[in-house]
Amino acid sequence: MKIRPVLSSDADELAAPLSELGAATFAGTFGHLYAPEDLAKFLKERQSEGYYRTAIAASDRHLWVLQTETGKLGGYMELRPNDLPCEPPRPDALEFGRLYFLPEYQGQGWGGKFIEIAIEHARNHGITEMVLSVFSENIPAQKLYGRYGFEKISEYYFKVGDHLDEDWILLKTL
Repeated sequence: MKIRPVLSSDADELAAPLSELGAATFAGTFGHLYAPEDLAKFLKERQSEGYYRTAIAASDRHLWVLQTETGKLGGYMELRPNDLPCEPPRPDALEFGRLYFLPEYQGQGWGGKFIEIAIEHARNHGITEMVLSVFSENIPAQKLYGRYGFEKISEYYFKVGDHLDEDWILLKTL
């Protein structure tokens, strides 16, 4: 297993597998919370192959994947310009947008390795703040982020279809 950055030249190879991985991990972890139509709408909008093609091609977004020697994806993360509703606004912060793993790769330290890569990336680019959104009931993720110095600064509602979840916005000053 290795973690590697996703390059713009990887779009044809990785857009579909990232879409499948994102949809499977989100639905597997949170799907029971939503009406089927809300989950389907969310996955179509936020976990589509088109979403990942756009993210891979964007110069202001950065993705890394956890990949086996045979090319299978076990997890990934996305860093992007902040668009979370922070109070006060933090337009220059880097948003740690996604950190997803298949169940067989959870609890093995990969999350921490991805966070360390994200922090190093931010520092190398002169970024002084990172933010992320985490479901208010996702205690394991909150504990992981807390170990790396992320602290709650506010709350907002994250939309999944027509359903609203209470999410927390966490901040780390670098």
